[in-house]
Amino acid sequence: MTGFFAGLDVGGTNGRLKVCDLAGNVLGEFTAPGCSLNTDGTEKSRLRYRELVIPALKKLNLNPGSCQGICVAASGIDFPTHERDCRSFFEEMGFLPDKLKVINDCEVFLYLTELPALVIISGTGSVCFGRDKNGIIHRTGGYNHIVSDEGSGFDLGLKVLRAVGNDLSGRGRNPILTPLFINSTGIDTLGKIDDYINANLMEKSQIARFSLLAFQAAALGDETAIEIHRECADALWGLIRDTAAKMDADGFDLWYWGSLLVKNDILREMVDEKVNKGLPGVRTSIPRITALDGALQAAVKFHHLP
Repeated sequence: MTGFFAGLDVGGTNGRLKVCDLAGNVLGEFTAPGCSLNTDGTEKSRLRYRELVIPALKKLNLNPGSCQGICVAASGIDFPTHERDCRSFFEEMGFLPDKLKVINDCEVFLYLTELPALVIISGTGSVCFGRDKNGIIHRTGGYNHIVSDEGSGFDLGLKVLRAVGNDLSGRGRNPILTPLFINSTGIDTLGKIDDYINANLMEKSQIARFSLLAFQAAALGDETAIEIHRECADALWGLIRDTAAKMDADGFDLWYWGSLLVKNDILREMVDEKVNKGLPGVRTSIPRITALDGALQAAVKFHHLP
């Protein structure tokens, strides 16, 4: 049987699979509907994984039992029960347990460099992962957007709604942010803001979308929008600081990931300033490869570990 390596990047919307031979030559890349174990549940997730993996291996004429290393970087792997469930999906398909690594999709960048390493993610949500010198993973934040996800798009968006509400009620003034918000959304009264929040509080992407308005207003000099960015940068720095304390490491690679940290240079530079001051010597950068390629690299690296 032909040996191979496989990497998966599975998010709530899309699942991706990339396969290479033992020499590193890419054999194929595949896409199918994704899932998140913590929200979609076991049965739906099992079906989605099978729909992605089985047809792909059949097309490449590969047997799961000949896989020499597979890394599944998946959304919703938040607790040991999620990891066990996900592992069971692949063992049922015929992958060998000792060739299988299941991690949260945000962890994958921890394996790009030697130990120790840390990744801070700020997109719709936020979370921070660190991998210490012993290979132990430490996590801070990212459990629920009501009590967590600080410094995320949801957090920025919620602060925008609060700031506009304060302006409309006469408690503050945002000469750039408020008109941008009203022109973009048509939400121009406190009653409409209240209705929108009540309808969308559990749909965090619907509130996170206002983070773009905060960025646009901050770039135009709106003081409230700039302060919103400072507050969120403070929150992200807190996640980094607390994760670094758990790792007990002086120097490490720190990766920035997620749409806000990659695309919002105002927020990223604020975080960078705090990191440089609070953790001098830490190397910060944005990954130059995708999470899918990171997962495939990790699969190869796991295979060669003693």
